[in-house]
Amino acid sequence: MDQKRGILFDLDGVFYVSNQAIDGGQKLINSLRNKSIPFRFLTNTTTKTRREIREKLGSFGLLIDEKEIFSAAYIGINYLRSIGSPPCHLLIHDNIYSDYSEFDVHDRKPEFVVIGDRGNKWNYDDLNKAFRYLMEGARLIALHKGRYFQTLQGLEIDIGAIITGLEYSSGQTAISLGKPNPNFFQTALEDISIGSGKAIMVGDDLINDIGGAQRTGMKGVLVRTGKFRKSNLSHSDVKPDFIIESINELEDILSLI
Repeated sequence: MDQKRGILFDLDGVFYVSNQAIDGGQKLINSLRNKSIPFRFLTNTTTKTRREIREKLGSFGLLIDEKEIFSAAYIGINYLRSIGSPPCHLLIHDNIYSDYSEFDVHDRKPEFVVIGDRGNKWNYDDLNKAFRYLMEGARLIALHKGRYFQTLQGLEIDIGAIITGLEYSSGQTAISLGKPNPNFFQTALEDISIGSGKAIMVGDDLINDIGGAQRTGMKGVLVRTGKFRKSNLSHSDVKPDFIIESINELEDILSLI
């Protein structure tokens, strides 16, 4: 792999699971920096700001710059700005609420309903309020539509189930901003001035990471950590270009890509 190529990484399930680091992360990052191989982190995380993500990674010994992180929450802000900063109804995590403070969230007729991961704060009243706004003409924005994610206790349901329920009830199709949306990948690639044909995506999610990357024109490297399940490979049309045990093995295959 020459210096004209670049790498996008998922975070959760690739570099850590819950609050436990996966071995080899900082060694890999140091090596890529030494070889001047550009990279960015592309995550559907919507429960933390980019600064908080950087701090969490730092607690694992992973030293990266905040500007190297592209999160679905961050992309949501950029998207709303790009369409004129319309009034919104937000169903997002408290940790990222201040990042959306520039938008009018008090309008009784919001143009958009924006949904991200709220942890354990979901309740029927909030969902029904969002549903009513949608039925009155507001558009549904999903910061992402993840199905599930891995924790140390096991798999946990992600917000895709909630988004899909609101789509069904309202008759709308959500504007989904995070992975596997090709625009999300492309934004990160543009930041490192790399074309999709010269980049790879490393992730643990067959659909969102690998499938999304391949539809963008990238190659996909699936790791057997995080939410990886062998059974998913036989039940999906998405076929990774490479499968490795963990990020510890990535450098071994870079020359093949």
